[in-house]
Amino acid sequence: MKKIYDIEQLHYYASLFSGSVIQRSLKYNDNSLVRSLLRKYDSDLISHGLTYWDYLNYVYRILEKNYCNEYVYKNTLIKKYLVKGFSLKNSKIFNEFRVGNSIADLAMFNGTSKAFEIKTELDNDKRLASQLNEYAKLMEESYLVISADMVDRYLPDINPCVGIIAICQHGRALTIEKRRDAQKNEFVDIDVLMSSVRCNEYKWMVKHAYGFLPEVSDFDMFDVCKDMLSRLPAEKLQRLFLDAVKSRNNLTRILKSVPRSANLLCLAMDWNERSFVKLNELYSQPIRI
Repeated sequence: MKKIYDIEQLHYYASLFSGSVIQRSLKYNDNSLVRSLLRKYDSDLISHGLTYWDYLNYVYRILEKNYCNEYVYKNTLIKKYLVKGFSLKNSKIFNEFRVGNSIADLAMFNGTSKAFEIKTELDNDKRLASQLNEYAKLMEESYLVISADMVDRYLPDINPCVGIIAICQHGRALTIEKRRDAQKNEFVDIDVLMSSVRCNEYKWMVKHAYGFLPEVSDFDMFDVCKDMLSRLPAEKLQRLFLDAVKSRNNLTRILKSVPRSANLLCLAMDWNERSFVKLNELYSQPIRI
Protein backbone atom coordinates (compact mmCIF):
# COMPACT_ATOMS: atom_id res chain seq x y z
CA MET A 1 0.00 0.00 0.00
CA LYS A 2 1.30 3.42 -0.97
CA LYS A 3 2.13 5.62 1.99
CA ILE A 4 0.23 8.91 2.10
CA TYR A 5 2.14 12.07 3.04
CA ASP A 6 0.39 15.26 4.11
CA ILE A 7 1.36 18.51 2.43
CA GLU A 8 3.02 19.94 5.55
CA GLN A 9 5.39 16.99 5.75
CA LEU A 10 6.23 17.31 2.05
CA HIS A 11 6.90 21.03 2.47
CA TYR A 12 9.29 20.26 5.32
CA TYR A 13 11.02 17.61 3.23
CA ALA A 14 11.41 20.05 0.34
CA SER A 15 12.91 22.66 2.67
CA LEU A 16 15.94 20.40 3.26
CA PHE A 17 17.12 21.38 -0.23
CA SER A 18 16.61 25.12 0.23
CA GLY A 19 19.49 27.56 0.07
CA SER A 20 18.99 28.78 3.64
CA VAL A 21 19.24 25.28 5.10
CA ILE A 22 22.33 24.41 3.06
CA GLN A 23 24.04 27.70 3.91
CA ARG A 24 23.33 27.15 7.60
CA SER A 25 25.05 23.79 7.33
CA LEU A 26 28.08 25.29 5.63
CA LYS A 27 28.41 28.41 7.75
CA TYR A 28 27.47 27.14 11.19
CA ASN A 29 27.63 23.34 10.85
CA ASP A 30 23.95 23.46 11.85
CA ASN A 31 22.04 20.41 10.65
CA SER A 32 19.36 20.60 13.32
CA LEU A 33 16.47 20.68 10.82
CA VAL A 34 17.59 17.39 9.27
CA ARG A 35 17.78 15.75 12.67
CA SER A 36 14.44 17.24 13.72
CA LEU A 37 12.62 15.89 10.66
CA LEU A 38 14.27 12.51 11.05
CA ARG A 39 13.01 12.27 14.64
CA LYS A 40 9.54 13.57 13.78
CA TYR A 41 8.74 11.62 10.61
CA ASP A 42 11.27 8.83 10.14
CA SER A 43 12.42 7.64 13.53
CA ASP A 44 12.33 4.06 12.24
CA LEU A 45 15.31 4.93 10.01
CA ILE A 46 17.52 5.98 12.89
CA SER A 47 20.47 3.65 12.97
CA HIS A 48 24.19 3.70 13.45
CA GLY A 49 25.87 4.82 10.25
CA LEU A 50 22.93 6.64 8.62
CA THR A 51 24.51 9.71 7.01
CA TYR A 52 22.95 13.05 6.09
CA TRP A 53 23.29 12.13 2.41
CA ASP A 54 21.52 8.84 3.08
CA TYR A 55 18.58 10.67 4.61
CA LEU A 56 18.47 13.40 1.97
CA ASN A 57 18.44 10.79 -0.78
CA TYR A 58 15.60 8.98 1.02
CA VAL A 59 13.62 12.23 1.32
CA TYR A 60 14.34 13.09 -2.30
CA ARG A 61 12.84 9.78 -3.46
CA ILE A 62 9.66 10.64 -1.54
CA LEU A 63 9.50 14.05 -3.23
CA GLU A 64 9.96 12.44 -6.64
CA LYS A 65 6.90 10.29 -6.09
CA ASN A 66 4.69 12.68 -4.14
CA TYR A 67 5.73 16.31 -4.58
CA CYS A 68 7.34 17.15 -7.90
CA ASN A 69 8.29 20.74 -7.20
CA GLU A 70 10.74 22.83 -9.21
CA TYR A 71 13.76 21.41 -7.40
CA VAL A 72 12.79 17.87 -8.39
CA TYR A 73 12.12 18.87 -12.01
CA LYS A 74 15.42 20.72 -12.32
CA ASN A 75 17.40 18.00 -10.60
CA THR A 76 15.80 15.33 -12.81
CA LEU A 77 16.51 17.31 -15.97
CA ILE A 78 20.14 17.78 -14.97
CA LYS A 79 20.77 14.20 -13.91
CA LYS A 80 18.76 12.26 -16.47
CA TYR A 81 18.99 14.48 -19.54
CA LEU A 82 21.88 16.94 -19.46
CA VAL A 83 24.46 14.88 -17.57
CA LYS A 84 23.39 11.60 -19.15
CA GLY A 85 22.97 12.87 -22.70
CA PHE A 86 25.87 15.28 -23.15
CA SER A 87 29.59 15.32 -22.48
CA LEU A 88 30.47 17.59 -19.56
CA LYS A 89 34.10 17.93 -20.64
CA ASN A 90 33.45 21.10 -22.62
CA SER A 91 30.04 22.11 -21.26
CA LYS A 92 28.61 24.46 -18.66
CA ILE A 93 25.18 24.16 -17.04
CA PHE A 94 23.72 27.12 -15.15
CA ASN A 95 20.81 27.47 -12.78
CA GLU A 96 18.63 30.57 -13.31
CA PHE A 97 20.53 32.12 -16.20
CA ARG A 98 19.59 35.66 -17.18
CA VAL A 99 18.42 36.13 -20.78
CA GLY A 100 17.45 39.76 -21.33
CA ASN A 101 14.55 40.56 -19.03
CA SER A 102 13.82 36.93 -18.19
CA ILE A 103 15.50 34.16 -16.22
CA ALA A 104 15.83 30.71 -17.78
CA ASP A 105 15.36 28.01 -15.15
CA LEU A 106 18.35 26.15 -16.54
CA ALA A 107 20.76 26.85 -19.39
CA MET A 108 23.37 24.67 -21.01
CA PHE A 109 26.28 25.77 -23.15
CA ASN A 110 28.19 23.13 -25.11
CA GLY A 111 28.16 23.16 -28.91
CA THR A 112 25.05 25.34 -28.76
CA SER A 113 23.29 27.54 -26.21
CA LYS A 114 20.16 25.97 -24.75
CA ALA A 115 17.51 27.49 -22.47
CA PHE A 116 15.08 25.40 -20.42
CA GLU A 117 11.86 26.78 -18.98
CA ILE A 118 10.28 24.49 -16.39
CA LYS A 119 6.59 24.45 -15.55
CA THR A 120 5.53 22.06 -12.82
CA GLU A 121 1.95 21.26 -11.96
CA LEU A 122 2.39 23.70 -9.07
CA ASP A 123 3.26 26.66 -11.36
CA ASN A 124 1.16 29.06 -13.41
CA ASP A 125 1.95 29.88 -17.02
CA LYS A 126 1.18 33.59 -16.90
CA ARG A 127 4.56 34.73 -18.28
CA LEU A 128 5.44 31.66 -20.28
CA ALA A 129 4.94 33.10 -23.78
CA SER A 130 7.00 36.23 -23.03
CA GLN A 131 9.77 34.16 -21.43
CA LEU A 132 10.09 31.83 -24.41
CA ASN A 133 9.98 34.79 -26.76
CA GLU A 134 12.87 36.40 -24.88
CA TYR A 135 14.99 33.25 -25.06
CA ALA A 136 14.45 33.11 -28.82
CA LYS A 137 16.16 36.49 -29.13
CA LEU A 138 19.49 35.02 -28.09
CA MET A 139 19.60 31.30 -27.27
CA GLU A 140 20.04 28.85 -30.15
CA GLU A 141 17.61 26.30 -28.69
CA SER A 142 14.72 26.76 -26.26
CA TYR A 143 12.84 23.99 -24.45
CA LEU A 144 9.74 23.79 -22.33
CA VAL A 145 10.00 21.13 -19.60
CA ILE A 146 6.66 19.86 -18.30
CA SER A 147 4.95 16.83 -16.84
CA ALA A 148 3.89 14.23 -19.39
CA ASP A 149 0.29 14.85 -18.25
CA MET A 150 0.59 18.51 -19.30
CA VAL A 151 1.88 18.03 -22.86
CA ASP A 152 -1.55 18.06 -24.53
CA ARG A 153 -2.47 21.20 -22.61
CA TYR A 154 0.59 23.18 -23.71
CA LEU A 155 1.31 21.77 -27.17
CA PRO A 156 -1.30 23.74 -29.19
CA ASP A 157 -0.20 27.13 -27.83
CA ILE A 158 3.60 26.77 -27.79
CA ASN A 159 5.66 28.17 -30.65
CA PRO A 160 6.65 25.22 -32.89
CA CYS A 161 10.27 26.36 -32.66
CA VAL A 162 10.29 25.49 -28.95
CA GLY A 163 11.26 21.94 -28.03
CA ILE A 164 9.20 20.00 -25.49
CA ILE A 165 10.67 17.71 -22.85
CA ALA A 166 8.31 15.62 -20.73
CA ILE A 167 9.01 14.36 -17.24
CA CYS A 168 7.25 11.02 -16.78
CA GLN A 169 6.48 8.96 -13.72
CA HIS A 170 7.37 5.31 -14.29
CA GLY A 171 6.76 3.34 -11.15
CA ARG A 172 9.08 4.70 -8.51
CA ALA A 173 11.27 6.69 -10.88
CA LEU A 174 11.03 9.83 -12.95
CA THR A 175 12.20 9.59 -16.55
CA ILE A 176 12.79 12.08 -19.36
CA GLU A 177 11.26 11.97 -22.82
CA LYS A 178 11.91 14.52 -25.54
CA ARG A 179 8.56 15.00 -27.26
CA ARG A 180 9.68 17.63 -29.77
CA ASP A 181 13.08 18.90 -30.91
CA ALA A 182 13.83 22.60 -30.72
CA GLN A 183 14.40 24.37 -34.00
CA LYS A 184 17.67 26.25 -34.11
CA ASN A 185 17.38 30.00 -33.69
CA GLU A 186 19.62 32.07 -35.98
CA PHE A 187 18.71 35.51 -34.63
CA VAL A 188 20.46 37.65 -32.02
CA ASP A 189 18.90 40.73 -30.43
CA ILE A 190 21.83 42.92 -29.47
CA ASP A 191 19.94 44.47 -26.51
CA VAL A 192 19.18 41.03 -25.08
CA LEU A 193 22.77 39.93 -25.63
CA MET A 194 24.23 42.95 -23.83
CA SER A 195 21.92 42.52 -20.85
CA SER A 196 22.80 38.83 -20.60
CA VAL A 197 26.60 39.06 -20.47
CA ARG A 198 28.98 40.58 -17.96
CA CYS A 199 31.24 43.56 -18.55
CA ASN A 200 34.39 41.45 -18.91
CA GLU A 201 32.53 39.14 -21.31
CA TYR A 202 31.37 41.76 -23.81
CA LYS A 203 34.85 43.31 -23.70
CA TRP A 204 36.33 39.88 -24.47
CA MET A 205 33.85 39.40 -27.31
CA VAL A 206 34.85 42.71 -28.91
CA LYS A 207 38.56 42.09 -28.50
CA HIS A 208 38.26 38.56 -29.87
CA ALA A 209 36.24 39.73 -32.88
CA TYR A 210 38.20 42.88 -33.75
CA GLY A 211 41.61 42.27 -32.20
CA PHE A 212 41.43 45.33 -29.96
CA LEU A 213 39.30 47.15 -27.40
CA PRO A 214 38.13 50.68 -28.23
CA GLU A 215 40.10 53.42 -26.50
CA VAL A 216 37.19 55.13 -24.79
CA SER A 217 36.24 55.98 -21.22
CA ASP A 218 34.58 53.44 -18.97
CA PHE A 219 31.44 55.56 -19.25
CA ASP A 220 31.31 55.06 -23.03
CA MET A 221 32.65 51.51 -23.17
CA PHE A 222 29.28 49.74 -23.01
CA ASP A 223 27.71 51.72 -25.85
CA VAL A 224 30.75 51.50 -28.10
CA CYS A 225 31.13 47.76 -27.54
CA LYS A 226 27.42 47.29 -28.19
CA ASP A 227 27.70 49.15 -31.48
CA MET A 228 30.74 47.12 -32.55
CA LEU A 229 29.09 43.80 -31.69
CA SER A 230 25.89 44.79 -33.47
CA ARG A 231 27.81 44.92 -36.74
CA LEU A 232 28.79 41.24 -36.56
CA PRO A 233 26.76 38.48 -38.23
CA ALA A 234 24.35 36.65 -35.90
CA GLU A 235 26.25 33.38 -36.30
CA LYS A 236 29.48 35.05 -35.16
CA LEU A 237 27.71 36.69 -32.23
CA GLN A 238 26.22 33.41 -31.08
CA ARG A 239 29.62 31.75 -31.16
CA LEU A 240 31.25 34.59 -29.21
CA PHE A 241 28.43 34.55 -26.66
CA LEU A 242 28.72 30.78 -26.27
CA ASP A 243 32.49 30.89 -25.73
CA ALA A 244 32.29 33.84 -23.32
CA VAL A 245 29.73 32.19 -21.06
CA LYS A 246 31.57 28.86 -21.11
CA SER A 247 34.53 30.62 -19.51
CA ARG A 248 32.53 31.18 -16.31
CA ASN A 249 33.45 29.00 -13.38
CA ASN A 250 30.92 26.61 -11.86
CA LEU A 251 30.66 22.99 -10.76
CA THR A 252 29.36 21.38 -13.95
CA ARG A 253 32.41 19.14 -14.20
CA ILE A 254 31.71 17.30 -10.92
CA LEU A 255 28.00 16.62 -11.48
CA LYS A 256 28.49 12.96 -12.37
CA SER A 257 30.12 12.25 -9.02
CA VAL A 258 27.71 13.94 -6.59
CA PRO A 259 24.83 12.22 -4.72
CA ARG A 260 21.70 11.76 -6.84
CA SER A 261 19.72 14.37 -4.94
CA ALA A 262 22.37 17.07 -5.08
CA ASN A 263 22.97 17.94 -8.73
CA LEU A 264 21.00 21.17 -8.55
CA LEU A 265 22.63 22.10 -5.24
CA CYS A 266 25.98 22.22 -7.03
CA LEU A 267 24.64 24.78 -9.49
CA ALA A 268 22.06 26.67 -7.46
CA MET A 269 24.38 27.87 -4.72
CA ASP A 270 26.99 29.38 -7.04
CA TRP A 271 29.66 27.46 -5.12
CA ASN A 272 33.28 26.86 -5.82
CA GLU A 273 34.58 23.33 -5.47
CA ARG A 274 35.87 23.99 -1.96
CA SER A 275 32.33 24.77 -0.75
CA PHE A 276 30.96 21.52 -2.10
CA VAL A 277 33.87 19.54 -0.65
CA LYS A 278 33.03 21.04 2.75
CA LEU A 279 29.33 20.23 2.41
CA ASN A 280 30.14 16.71 1.25
CA GLU A 281 32.31 16.17 4.31
CA LEU A 282 29.54 17.41 6.62
CA TYR A 283 26.80 15.38 4.97
CA SER A 284 28.90 12.20 4.78
CA GLN A 285 28.99 12.06 8.56
CA PRO A 286 26.63 9.76 10.49
CA ILE A 287 23.61 11.50 11.98
CA ARG A 288 23.82 11.64 15.74
CA ILE A 289 20.40 12.20 17.30
